[in-house]
Amino acid sequence: MILAAATNPFIQSPGGAKFSIAFLGLFHTAVASLAIGFAFIVTVLQLLGYFRRDGRYDLLARRVQLWHVCIYNIGTINAIGLVFALSGLYPQFWSQIFTHFFWTLIAEELLFFMLATTLTLHYFFWDTMWGHKRLHIFMGALLTPMFFLQFFIINGMGSYMLTPAFSEGQVSLWSGTASILGWDKLAFYNPSFLMLTLHRTAANFAYGAFFVAAVCGIMLYRSQAGKKEDWSETGGRLAFSVGFMSFLTLPIIGFFYAWVLKYHGKEAYDNLMVGQGDVVAGGIDWWWTKQLIVAAMLGTGFAFARRSARTDREFSLPMVMVYTLAGVYFMFYLGMGMQMTWLFFWGSLGAAVLAGLWVTHLLDRYEGSGRAVFVLVGILSFLTVCLGGYVREAARPRFTNASGERVAGFNRLPQYADVYYGPERPGEVDIRMVLEKPAYMDELSPQRARVPDEGMTGADLVSARCISCHTLERIHVYKHSDWDRVVGRMRAYGTRLTEDEAQKIVDYLEGGQ
Repeated sequence: MILAAATNPFIQSPGGAKFSIAFLGLFHTAVASLAIGFAFIVTVLQLLGYFRRDGRYDLLARRVQLWHVCIYNIGTINAIGLVFALSGLYPQFWSQIFTHFFWTLIAEELLFFMLATTLTLHYFFWDTMWGHKRLHIFMGALLTPMFFLQFFIINGMGSYMLTPAFSEGQVSLWSGTASILGWDKLAFYNPSFLMLTLHRTAANFAYGAFFVAAVCGIMLYRSQAGKKEDWSETGGRLAFSVGFMSFLTLPIIGFFYAWVLKYHGKEAYDNLMVGQGDVVAGGIDWWWTKQLIVAAMLGTGFAFARRSARTDREFSLPMVMVYTLAGVYFMFYLGMGMQMTWLFFWGSLGAAVLAGLWVTHLLDRYEGSGRAVFVLVGILSFLTVCLGGYVREAARPRFTNASGERVAGFNRLPQYADVYYGPERPGEVDIRMVLEKPAYMDELSPQRARVPDEGMTGADLVSARCISCHTLERIHVYKHSDWDRVVGRMRAYGTRLTEDEAQKIVDYLEGGQ
């Protein structure tokens, strides 16, 4: 009885597997991207509260850390679901990635355990460690570099799928995966690795801070007390300033990111610039849309920073820096207009100007309070993170089968499949899950069928069969003498032996030869 096959209607349907992976991936991006931003803003708030002797900053930091604990657990559950969905809906893709980045994923899981433990202890021991505040702040400050390291590790895999470049898989020496192409440092440190890491870090600093500012804006709308309202305004301005400073670094990193893609990921670069492939969905170019929202965020931040500097509000940014980086943004969009169309340039400029005018109106309406601006920038940053994650994945070359036809579900091979395995492996892999011996087993070629060799001795069988899972050294140091039971257990683990072969091995090992 076949449980799953390539003809599964869920796999083949236009909105089935693809929609599921897209939904889980975008949800994970939206949630997990808050982690490093929250860790950074919590440290900033705690340090300000400690040096200014103002407990309100520490109170806000604690509240943000509570959101962090909740969101991190939600992101974990979603990540597990994403892994199961990838391994079940696209088994060949997942098995290749898992084999190639085995040690990367192991390191990622160990680091995740350390992060989850540190984050939980930092929040739940907040009051207990009040007498050791500097140690508590140090524990919280450790989260930012730890999250950066987690990004560093996982970005090796993410960037490789975009720019595999010069990587050549090395033969794995790991037990159970002998002769499988595996880890290669050039795959990890591929051309787009550094730019992706820097861009995600700065973007997530901005996203986390803007999220905190948005919550402060919501608190301002709900607040009735004067002191609490003043505090929410101050906290929102601090978070907005941190987020906007991180946001202003993105065009510089983005320029070099695009430069790398132009020479090492030409198809992805063309998909973005020309607007083709999965970047365009539902008749909408989502990369254009994302860039228009980014331009609106620039206009929002510029207008708010200009008004804050004129009124001498706390945590206002130096306008020299804002003007300089706004000029960099202008040059960036000018360059994109030359690469793409001038409609893109004028559309981006118009989005920035209209957003700036709207922010000026909102500030006048609420008598200088940034409540509406905080909520607005939080919504815009959420959209850019989701769309940025989508277009980065959608710009990659489409997965195809060996004939070049795009097929959903099983038998999907990337265009750089030769990096994973040599030409001697078959391009088509028909994967089916069954409860009994499937009929296609009889169709296997004689070369693939294992024919027992009656002339093999016990020593030959040990050398030929036992090394598939471990070295022969284990046989000499094995403390047990019940070889019949041991060999039986090895057969249960998957070692393919006939009854006669198993008995030959037992006789040989018991003889101590």
